[in-house]
Amino acid sequence: MAYAAVVSLTQTLDQILHHYQYCSIPLFCEQQLFESLREKLTFLQAFLEDDAQIGGETVEGLEGRIRDVIYRAEDIIESHVSDQISLQDDCCGVKKGLKQLISAVQKATSSLNSCKRGMELGLKNVGGLQKVIEQIDTIIEQVLSIQKSTKVEDLQWSYTSAPASSGGIPNDGHKMVGFDEDIMALKARLCGESSKLQVISIVGMGGIGKTTLARNIFNDSLVAYHFHARVWTTVSQDYHLRQVLLALVASLTDQKTVDLSNKMYDELADHVYKSLKGRTYLIVMDDMWSTTTWDDLRRLFPDDHNGSRVLITTRLSEVAVYASSSPLHRMRFLTEEWSWSLLRGKVFELQSCPPELERAGRTIAKSCGGLPLAIVVVAGILTKVDRTKYHWEKIAENISATVATNDEHFSKILTLSYNHLPCHLKACLLYMGAFPEDYRILVSKLTKLFIAEGFLKPNGPESLEELAYKYLEDLVKRNLVLIIKSRSNGKIRLCGLHDLLRDLCIRKARKEELFHVTNNSVRGIQNQRRLSIHSEISDEFVDKWARASPIRSILYFSGYIASLSFLRGYRLLRVLDLLEAIISSIPSEITLLLHLRFLALTYSKFSDRLMVPPSISNLQNLQTLMIRIYRWETSDSILFLPFEMWKMPQLRHLLFFKGSMLPTPLGVASNGGQVLENLQILCVDNFKFTSNVIELIPNLKKLKVYYYDVFRVAWVEYCLNNLVHLCQLQTLNLMFKPVGLEVNPFLASFVLPHTLQKLTLTDCALPWQDMAVIRSLPNLEILKLRDDAFIGEEWECSEGEFPRLKFLLMELLNLKCWQVESSHFPCLERLVIKRCWQLVEIPCAIGDIPTLELIEVTIGLGSKSAADSAVLIQEEQRSLGNDVLQVRIRSR
Repeated sequence: MAYAAVVSLTQTLDQILHHYQYCSIPLFCEQQLFESLREKLTFLQAFLEDDAQIGGETVEGLEGRIRDVIYRAEDIIESHVSDQISLQDDCCGVKKGLKQLISAVQKATSSLNSCKRGMELGLKNVGGLQKVIEQIDTIIEQVLSIQKSTKVEDLQWSYTSAPASSGGIPNDGHKMVGFDEDIMALKARLCGESSKLQVISIVGMGGIGKTTLARNIFNDSLVAYHFHARVWTTVSQDYHLRQVLLALVASLTDQKTVDLSNKMYDELADHVYKSLKGRTYLIVMDDMWSTTTWDDLRRLFPDDHNGSRVLITTRLSEVAVYASSSPLHRMRFLTEEWSWSLLRGKVFELQSCPPELERAGRTIAKSCGGLPLAIVVVAGILTKVDRTKYHWEKIAENISATVATNDEHFSKILTLSYNHLPCHLKACLLYMGAFPEDYRILVSKLTKLFIAEGFLKPNGPESLEELAYKYLEDLVKRNLVLIIKSRSNGKIRLCGLHDLLRDLCIRKARKEELFHVTNNSVRGIQNQRRLSIHSEISDEFVDKWARASPIRSILYFSGYIASLSFLRGYRLLRVLDLLEAIISSIPSEITLLLHLRFLALTYSKFSDRLMVPPSISNLQNLQTLMIRIYRWETSDSILFLPFEMWKMPQLRHLLFFKGSMLPTPLGVASNGGQVLENLQILCVDNFKFTSNVIELIPNLKKLKVYYYDVFRVAWVEYCLNNLVHLCQLQTLNLMFKPVGLEVNPFLASFVLPHTLQKLTLTDCALPWQDMAVIRSLPNLEILKLRDDAFIGEEWECSEGEFPRLKFLLMELLNLKCWQVESSHFPCLERLVIKRCWQLVEIPCAIGDIPTLELIEVTIGLGSKSAADSAVLIQEEQRSLGNDVLQVRIRSR
């Protein structure tokens, strides 16, 4: 992790040298020494980017030395900053409230002692930093020696990253090669007649494609049409039955109307059983590991309905034999020809392979042993190297030396894919291993963590958020990160790692001292920079951590935390992710973490008034603050945020989930608020967008606001007409407390910025004539109308509307008649209609939109006429030779 360490320290030095909040902190050495260190870091960064990938034990050992010495330098510098800020706070006590002479003398004495301690610490730190710089000089001399002795031609064949493509992520990530017969056979068994519930098991080695085959079957249009309900759930090796039940209930139920948080196991199991009873259903249980698991889950599935199926994927034959009510489906290894076909398709897509590469390519494909995942991973390497015979033969030699016929060698293929990653991607990939097995990683949160951890090297005009997403996208293109769910604009919403790759990441990360996954033992924690906690831990255990190592990040994924007093031992912490834990208050210990960049909390308290202390403004390095309120059934708590939030200039993302109150500043000069130039995302409730607020958030790109209990006469106070002045805004999400069918007047003088690309409106209760505010937006590509966003039985569109709209969602609207022509949505690609029970039909003119690729309709117990009209549109288009348009009919 040498590169990540160098980039991180470079950012720290730049922050100290160039940002105002550090101006009052006395440096423990001349600024010239800091600037000299900065230059040395630039040299090492260039070496790691350009030359270090030549490999070899010498370079690998050198990278370890670079990592260790940079860690020591960072510890010294950040410890000094913390010490000086603490000493300044002590000295400030002299100036505040000297009411008695004795008190004044005591405080003055304390101040003198603090200054003495500051001098002692400074002398100690400058000596430590000078020693570190001497070690860096020694390393640089060795680097220069390596560069001088290494021939240029030996450097040229390194696996360097090709320039990033401007195209989107390939959409065929789950397309299978060589398994057509498997697909047809499974479809026949799934859709065939049966007198009782049928259980089908797909069996095979890890990486052979069991999950991919099941996903192809699950998403097949014939299968989707055949079953009333389809549910996919993953049952990992250390699964928790309650989590599986929650996933099943969430898939079968409208979560807006069902509170799952406090339901007991028996209630959840009963809910699953009743939801499935009397329906034809397909349940996929992915990655089943034990017969006990099947015993726990089998009784959830009623077998009273003809045609229902349960599909299991497993690596263990005994599980398949125990669970299946029909013959097993065993996955076959790919033949050499199919292996080559898959590899060639992944690397060259629709192009042909140059003749001079075919022999090496076939050798590579054969060496993968018929494992599709191994082939896909190696293809990711081949797409990023020069397409020359020399490069391909080098890769073929390495694979031939490592790939054999067992799981250990498959791991070596994954190791090969990691070793040949560009240095800027390695830390990002390994970091994802800190998340639990089968975890659905939210990309918007992951990119914020990449930024806070200091993994990113700033790149010109590109924002850090854009750069972090590009890093992740590059890992996806290399077939190392899985796309779990995409957004309506095609970007990745949820991602994850294959189990085998995650295991590799954990092993590598431990070796590189990047992070440690704790199992309630301090063994292996020493020298680790980050902790990932997957189970509840004891107070005694966390006290040991503080003595174990200079930890920078704590990622907590489970349990209730009674006290955070242990944080006093983690004064250099940068990331504190407690979003999936529960705390009862925000203690002062958090506001002492002066280096904190990312803070995510789930706040739970029976009181109706939850307070964030004003001292939160001490966190002058904070970039992301996420606070969620855990709501008990009897609680309607509100989170009150202090005005001091407007005095934190490094903030990039402020996300407060429902029930938060952020005060509106009166102005910059009048009360000390600062322009938050870095603020990109704001999620808050009942916020007033006064002209002063607009001045403080000039670069906001994403805004989500929930309004509730607002009276009609009060709308003018919320100044929504000022949103037009947010000249960088790209995404806007406005939600309202349901107002029934009463027309909402908030859009009376409403104008939106022309930069807007995505708009979501929920429960707005607007008349359809107010659509004029939206339809002319020149850059709008995504429009989502949810839960009576507009009310009225008729929507009549007109010419010149929605010039760039690509995605339209209509959900739970009382619309009956929709009058539209194909020219009204000239760029529409996807139309999604969910539970619009009264809609009579989708106008046939929609089918004539030349860009339209998909119509998706969700139906329930009400009218099916809208779905029927969608099918007719598809039939008409096919008769005209249009085979592009797809129609999906989903049941509620």
